[in-house]
Amino acid sequence: METIPMPAINFAAVMPETILSVFAMVLLLVNVFVPGKQKAYLAYLSLIGIIVAGVSVFNAWDAPLSLQEGFSGSVLQDNFSLFFKAIFLVSAALTLLISDQYLERENCNHGEIYPLILLATAGMMLMASGTDLMTIFLGLEVLSVALYVLAGFNRENVKSNEAGLKYFLLGAFSTGFLLYGMALTYGATGSTKIANIASYVSQNGAVTANPLFLVGMLLIAVGFSFKIAAAPFHMWTPDVYEGAPTPITAFMSAGPKAAGFAAFIRVMVFAFPTLKADWSDLLWILAVLTMTIGNIIALKQDNIKRVLAYSSIAHAGYALVGFAAGNAEGAAGILFYMLSYAFMNIGAFASSSS
Repeated sequence: METIPMPAINFAAVMPETILSVFAMVLLLVNVFVPGKQKAYLAYLSLIGIIVAGVSVFNAWDAPLSLQEGFSGSVLQDNFSLFFKAIFLVSAALTLLISDQYLERENCNHGEIYPLILLATAGMMLMASGTDLMTIFLGLEVLSVALYVLAGFNRENVKSNEAGLKYFLLGAFSTGFLLYGMALTYGATGSTKIANIASYVSQNGAVTANPLFLVGMLLIAVGFSFKIAAAPFHMWTPDVYEGAPTPITAFMSAGPKAAGFAAFIRVMVFAFPTLKADWSDLLWILAVLTMTIGNIIALKQDNIKRVLAYSSIAHAGYALVGFAAGNAEGAAGILFYMLSYAFMNIGAFASSSS
């Protein structure tokens, strides 16, 4: 009988995600035994989980390649992903710090919000470190399902319910585009691993004329454009940001946007490097359109959360400028921009919620 070899697992490559997932499950159990409205200390337990995950991220910086790769090359915890993971942890920590008093005031301080934030952060981390299209999709779904619930978390508020439903419907629709694009790319190249796709494209130049491959790449770009709220795929953003609880809106505007950029860069730059001239033209058009729409429509808003929503759209356009450059300097610019943007935007939403 032929033996099936065990894949190389290496949990060190997903240690921050594992820590957050374990803390989230522990918090779910603890929440069952917490009486009534005494949920405040769950936020502090969540912060402890984020700090422990942060220590894991710090210790993994510049780790040898044998510790970076895991699950047969499906995840890669390189410095690129570690920097983004630090941004996600900062976003989650700031969100937790501004959540407790707001949720108490709105009478929706249910304990489930804290494990949901941790699980969403774990999903973002998988998106940043995924080197397989299926791993990125798995991280995206973990993130998205948690965000659908968080957007409609204030069950007594009609706008919050509307935000959760709109985000779920439009998010599922965009996920279909993304998954179909991944399926077409797999059909054209025979692999879902980013390195194998890049190798196949470089060795088989004819594949770039294959409509199956080109449509797949375009659909992947459309799916990620929705996640980063780039125009014209931004329509969900103002309504969802307005209806969601303010701390959750702050979280959505910083962490998931950075995760979308991390996965978008990983796929386009590393899987399709030989098509840079084509997708960079597409990205600068998206950047100009996103900056223009975000800034102009923001001028007509009379709700502070909708103003910040259109500001978030415009900022996605600014970050796309660095992405369209398609080089190391552009990627470094996006990394720095996402970190400073997390502090700036969450601070703005914190001020509006006080």
